[in-house]
Amino acid sequence: MIISEIQTFPLAESGAVIAPFPRMQLPKRLAPGPTDLIDWLNAEGVMDLDWDFPTDGDLFAAGLDSPAVVQLMVAAIEDKYGIQLGPDDLAREHLATPQALAAMLARKLA
Repeated sequence: MIISEIQTFPLAESGAVIAPFPRMQLPKRLAPGPTDLIDWLNAEGVMDLDWDFPTDGDLFAAGLDSPAVVQLMVAAIEDKYGIQLGPDDLAREHLATPQALAAMLARKLA
């Protein structure tokens, strides 16, 4: 927990105060690793990857071959990680493998 400043909050207009309340800064979201992404894609129902799918395995050959599936994956990523993916992020090389996808998300979340 990072405490940036201490503030007191009035209890009443009379000026009585309650105990100091530290203001917290929320940490940045951590980017998922390739294995985390494989598990998450399966759990979300976006793809059906084997438990031993390699982190450098071809996601397009595994079923990420239609615009609808890509759109579903992008929507799920944007929802889960609170980021906006642009057209440049959707290049095939960024989505080709769990490693490439994890690297792109790490850049976006940095």
